Amino acid sequence: MMITDMVDLAIDLGALRHNFERLRRLCAPGVKMMPVIKADAYGHGLLGCARTLAASGADYLGVGSVEEGRALRLAGISLPILILLGILPEDANHVVSQDFEVALYRLDVAEALDAAAAAQFKKVGVHLKVDTGMGRLGVAPQEVLPVLERLKTCGNLEVRGLISHLAMADLEDKTYTYRQISEFEELLAAARLKGFDLPLSHIANSAALLDVKAAHFSLVRPGIMLYGSPPAPGRPAPVDLKPVMSLRSQVVQLKRLPPGTSISYGGTYVTPDWCDLAVVPVGYCNGYSRLLSNRGEVLIKGRRAPIRGRVCMNLTMVEVTHIPDVEVGEPVTLLGEDGGDRLSGDELAGWAQTISYEIYCALGTANPRRFTGVEP
Repeated sequence: MMITDMVDLAIDLGALRHNFERLRRLCAPGVKMMPVIKADAYGHGLLGCARTLAASGADYLGVGSVEEGRALRLAGISLPILILLGILPEDANHVVSQDFEVALYRLDVAEALDAAAAAQFKKVGVHLKVDTGMGRLGVAPQEVLPVLERLKTCGNLEVRGLISHLAMADLEDKTYTYRQISEFEELLAAARLKGFDLPLSHIANSAALLDVKAAHFSLVRPGIMLYGSPPAPGRPAPVDLKPVMSLRSQVVQLKRLPPGTSISYGGTYVTPDWCDLAVVPVGYCNGYSRLLSNRGEVLIKGRRAPIRGRVCMNLTMVEVTHIPDVEVGEPVTLLGEDGGDRLSGDELAGWAQTISYEIYCALGTANPRRFTGVEP
């Protein structure tokens, strides 16, 4: 084993299954579940997570791109797959041939999908994306009825429903969220009066699934809670969630440093007294943020060891003066549980001035994953 291999990123698929089942209980009978597994399942591994969620009873899978959808089809996953970010016109043939559904917000894409479906003697499902207040993808509310009328002329498209996204559902103040939901409901009602069925309309993310029953409609799209984090940092979810990702390594060197010793680049930490220092072979090349420098902590022997100095590309230094009998080869937990204490994605995110989503994506992208709990 090389020093650079001493990084263990574990994905507990049993915890993922547990979280999915707990979230299913929040939904009324008949409400479908679309786990969001875009961005390589938030860094947790697209195929392993998809197989586990499909076996757990997911109704749909939400991915970010045609490439992610194609990987699922090649793995034999036959569930309906929605491409949440939409597509470009040149992707239309692949979408139709592999029976994907598409979040639609461009008429040129609609025309390309219609032509591709006609050429393949098939129908293709689309979910019309409407911007109810996110300020991101989607047609404006006043454009929904005209666009739906235009889509009626595309005989090979089947409009499954409207889709929108909530911008502030994780906040305690739900005023803006209810405003978005109200506009979404009005658009649905107006469209149905015009004869559009829209059976699979959906707006609920993790936060709304948890707190806003009015947002559930006929389908919900859980994301971050599947992976064990609450949607609002600092407000634990009233659901028994289990963390899915953990990161561990080991001590590769121990040293005793005298007072006045500068540690790591830039000398941002100078020892005020004698210091026992442990060097851990994890750094920002492993997705362990440099913003954790002089802020973050790791767990060694079930106790917290603070980071001293700047996180380097491959190495991080932590103080273990207060932890007796630490040895070279001692296990180090950077994310996860040890001895009854736990470092969560939200805690790392707080130190790094970000959110748990980014922590998981960065760690999962940068390190080989080891799956436990359920066969991926």
